[in-house]
Amino acid sequence: MKKLAVLMLIAVIITAAVMPASAQVLWRSAKTMKQGSFIAMAQWYYMDFTKKYIDGEWKDNPSDQLNWGFQTMFGYAVTDRMEMMIHIPYYFKEMKSNSVDTDEQGIGDIWIKTRLSVLPWTPKKHGLTITTTLRLPTGSKIGDHKFCYCGDGSTDFALGGIFSTAWMYNFRGHLKLNYWFNQKNFNETDIGDELKLIVKLDRNFTKKIMGFCTYIYYKKWPNEDVPLGTEIADIEKSRNYLVLGGVYKPISGLFIRPKVAFSIGGEYLIDYEFNPTIDIWYVFTMK
Repeated sequence: MKKLAVLMLIAVIITAAVMPASAQVLWRSAKTMKQGSFIAMAQWYYMDFTKKYIDGEWKDNPSDQLNWGFQTMFGYAVTDRMEMMIHIPYYFKEMKSNSVDTDEQGIGDIWIKTRLSVLPWTPKKHGLTITTTLRLPTGSKIGDHKFCYCGDGSTDFALGGIFSTAWMYNFRGHLKLNYWFNQKNFNETDIGDELKLIVKLDRNFTKKIMGFCTYIYYKKWPNEDVPLGTEIADIEKSRNYLVLGGVYKPISGLFIRPKVAFSIGGEYLIDYEFNPTIDIWYVFTMK
């Protein structure tokens, strides 16, 4: 109980310092924690949507659309090979145009995730971890039916996998894949499925500093009007991102991870040019 109290105090301090972004199913490598260990995370992110896909090309977004927020995650290692986690996001959204001026905030959809190690990772061995995720329709509402862009009102399920190589010299690679099986939302729209592919390379510079470079491909299929059985035009989208970042480990168990994502191509809807983010993780490992 004393160790659990210490963990919860640290989690509160981290959350207060950075506050409670969109949750990432594929966070972390294939390595799982030791049985009985805890993990706490807080993340801040900022996105200014400056581009809009119009008539087959990207143009300046005629509306000012800003999205920033905080994300917290808490996890527990049930066994050496299995972890349970919960992600809780909080959003701040602004939109301004000739006809709209909104400033909204609210809790997003909560995610419950499991991580199961199929091939346990060690510094000298490759690892494979399978993830399953349940997304609950907890996003804050405005009025009786409109959501504050904080959730889509559907209960969704995702299946993914994370492959991490052993350390080779000072380098380590990751291949991550996740697929969302999205369901109907509050107004009988079938939210299109989503796929995310991540290719990442880590490099250790010192015992306390690591850098990484990541390529992300994201695909969302069109929404479908369930009563009519027809697809809703121009709702599908694809994205390519490049992410550069680093990890600083000032003390054992504490990880500070600044990073920035750059949009490098895609189609439809709106997009940002860059997305700065900072994560703070603390892992309380059982001996």
